[in-house]
Amino acid sequence: MPTFELSDEQHLIQQMARDFATRELAPKAAQRDREEIFPLEELAMLADLGLMGVNVPGEYGGAEAGVVAYSLVITELARACASTTVTVAVTNMVAEVICKFGSPEQIEKYVPLITSGEYSCAAFALSEPQCGSDAAGLRTTAKLTDDGWVINGAKQWITSGDHAGVMVVWARTREEPGPRSISAFLVEAGTPGLEVGKHEDKMGIRGSTTVPLTFDECLIPADAILGQEGGGFAVAMTALDGG
Repeated sequence: MPTFELSDEQHLIQQMARDFATRELAPKAAQRDREEIFPLEELAMLADLGLMGVNVPGEYGGAEAGVVAYSLVITELARACASTTVTVAVTNMVAEVICKFGSPEQIEKYVPLITSGEYSCAAFALSEPQCGSDAAGLRTTAKLTDDGWVINGAKQWITSGDHAGVMVVWARTREEPGPRSISAFLVEAGTPGLEVGKHEDKMGIRGSTTVPLTFDECLIPADAILGQEGGGFAVAMTALDGG
């Protein structure tokens, strides 16, 4: 019967993640959870190790180590601190989805900022107050104007939404129900019209922030759309499948 063995590179990445988790994450994990301390310093160190883009091409600052290595990293970090790990996981997911669906300009602009740690993290803004797993039921809208896309609506339970340098946001770009009217956009932190709500008071993983987002006439550039107009549902499902 054939057996599966890790490559030398995968072993090295696994050991690096395990050493970091044991040295930097585990000693502070209980306090971080208890006091809701966001792991900014630890995320910067993880970026220096190349772990904020494990499966991202090297030309954009990633480790280009593959999905098995990424799984090993998440396993080792999560053994020590779930709060830090969920932030790492979402950030990696956003970097990968931008690499897969973004234009060359979007990839070159945002992915190195994520993998280098210049952005402490990234966010994935899909769920809404009335729809979590039913992504096709979202109500946030985006309308194209002469100045760009104008987003209106609300998102709920967004991991790292208050710390992310960039987030992927889903909205309807046509006045029709169902998934084919949904598009994805890249929205930067601090964009006028984007408001971050208060942290959810959670039972655990409290070092990872979970917040609502409100979009009130939030204007973003016309080229901020990620992938094709109307193709946002496929973007979301691809990202979630990877996660």
